[in-house]
Amino acid sequence: MAQSKSIKTILYETIHRNKKSVEQIADEIGISSNYLYRAGLPLEESGVKFPLDYLIPLMKATGNYAILEKIAWICGFLLVKEPKVRIPKTEGTELVADYQDATTLAVRCLKKFLDKPTENHYNEVIEALQLVMTKSAEAKKYCNKHYQGQMELEL
Repeated sequence: MAQSKSIKTILYETIHRNKKSVEQIADEIGISSNYLYRAGLPLEESGVKFPLDYLIPLMKATGNYAILEKIAWICGFLLVKEPKVRIPKTEGTELVADYQDATTLAVRCLKKFLDKPTENHYNEVIEALQLVMTKSAEAKKYCNKHYQGQMELEL
């Protein structure tokens, strides 16, 4: 996610740059399509404020959680979606390899950014670091499930 975008810009993209039509999204979240269309416009272009009560239904209907990521980032929080991990499907060695690939990529991007701090390098390093956090959450969940499975076998 580009950290330089405003919440209103992200809201516009969530509403208007989606696989679903504005009408379909509005129907799913229970507001008029006209209101939803205007809520995505900048306030200067006769846009209206978007009610917070509809934010979660909007994110679920569109599958776009960029607004939540932006709010977390503004408030100084890290946001990582908890992954679904199935032990039989993911082997430990595959998990380790994926995690190692993600961390190696992040270190390369970080070095590139520190050598030459451009906007492109900044976006790359932020994306790579987010991937490491996601892979860390996957590893944590895998370890929890694996440990709980071991505990059940011992009982």
